[in-house]
Amino acid sequence: MTRVLVVRHGEAEGNREHRFIGQSDVPLTAQGRSQVEALTGRLSAIGLTRVVSSDLQRASNTVGPVAELLGLEVEHDVRFREIANGEWANLVAAEVADRFPDLWARYRDGEDVDRPGGECWADVQIRAVAALEELLTDVAADDTVLVGTHAGPALGMLRWAIGRPQHGSVWAGPFGQLHNTSISTISVPGPRLHTVNDTGHLGTSEGLFV
Repeated sequence: MTRVLVVRHGEAEGNREHRFIGQSDVPLTAQGRSQVEALTGRLSAIGLTRVVSSDLQRASNTVGPVAELLGLEVEHDVRFREIANGEWANLVAAEVADRFPDLWARYRDGEDVDRPGGECWADVQIRAVAALEELLTDVAADDTVLVGTHAGPALGMLRWAIGRPQHGSVWAGPFGQLHNTSISTISVPGPRLHTVNDTGHLGTSEGLFV
C-alpha cells in the first residue's frame, strides 16, 4: 500500500484577512512558521520516502524542513499550485462582491465560476489529480509520499479519492475548509481516503477519520 499525505501550507500572509491569494507567492507568517515546526516534528517519524510540493514558497517552505531533516529532496510540480485567481487576485470578499457582483452571487450560491483571467475549481482538480496520478506511477508499493499544496488542490484530490466529480465549488463539497498544515491521507490501490484535515500536531482534535 502506498500512502500519500496531502498537507496544506502553514498560515501565509493574507490568510487571516481571507484574501484571494491564489498563485501570489506570499510567505508564511510567524504563526505559519510555528505550525510548520509542529508539523515537522510529527512527520519526521512517519517514514517519508518522497516529498513533492507546489513551487509557491508557502507550500514549499511548509514541507521543506522535514525533507531536509530526513535528507530528502523537495520536488516541485506547478500543478499542485493554488487556483489562479485572475482579476480576483489578492482581493477580499467585499472587494470581489463590489467589482464582480453577478459572478460573486453565483460563487456564493456554490457555482464553480471561472474567475476573470483565471481558473475555476474544476481546472484545479483536473491538474492536481493528473499530477498525483502521474506521481503514483513512479512510487513503490510501500512508499509514503508527502505532497505540499494548498486548500483548493488538496480538496480536489480528496474529492477524487472518494469518486466525486469536479462539479461545483470545493467549499460546497463534503469536507469544508482545510486548516493550515492539516494532513489528509489517501492510500492506493483504491484510492481510499483515510483522514481529512488532521491537525493533531497543533494540539487540536479537529479532523475527520474515515
